[in-house]
Amino acid sequence: MNAVLRSMTFDTDCHFKHAQIFENAYGNIGFDINRAFLLNILHTYYGLSKDSKPGDTDSQQPVTKTEERLKNKLGHELAQLVMVQEILDQPMELKNDYSAVINQWAWSIQFWLEGYDEYCFSLLLDTHHVDILLASLRDDSPLSGQKTGSLTPAQIEHMFVSMPLTLNGKLASINLTVAQLLEMTPGDIIPVSLNTPLPVSIGNEQLFSATVAEDRGKLFLTDFNDKTPEMKHE
Repeated sequence: MNAVLRSMTFDTDCHFKHAQIFENAYGNIGFDINRAFLLNILHTYYGLSKDSKPGDTDSQQPVTKTEERLKNKLGHELAQLVMVQEILDQPMELKNDYSAVINQWAWSIQFWLEGYDEYCFSLLLDTHHVDILLASLRDDSPLSGQKTGSLTPAQIEHMFVSMPLTLNGKLASINLTVAQLLEMTPGDIIPVSLNTPLPVSIGNEQLFSATVAEDRGKLFLTDFNDKTPEMKHE
């Protein structure tokens, strides 16, 4: 999935019955996601075709171990991504808490993604985590500016390596005239030549080239090179 955050909504004193619960030194953090959304991600993760996407009947079936593992993986990674040390001002190591039974949470943050208007995932905080978060947001003292400007090398490195980037690969291209385009009808076949190697870029800046490989119906990039080999002309 290539998803972009559209909006965030907040709730207090929320009830979540089937949240994934994690513990750390300060209390508990929960994670929940629409089951239809989770099944959609699961199908995408295994590279299944569009025709085999989950329907309403899938949501009525018992929860599988695969779903539980994926929900746990998503919850752990997204919670670590959102509640980083730069936000909580304290290091946070999450572990699964299978013994805790928590249905009521002090605060929930719903993350809505672009193109998935019916789905969202939620991060759930207990009272202690809310206090820590609000304390960091309300810190308007002059020392807070010095604190922000004096990040440790480890914090700076963490912020840098966590920066999201989108890689674009130009798989194929073709030149057509307007007349040829107007003559096209449904069912026409346009012959194209795949770029070999495939140029990979961030924005308009090409970083390296790669080879396209296929496995179980999904395309992967492999054999990365720093630069696209120059064509030799005799």
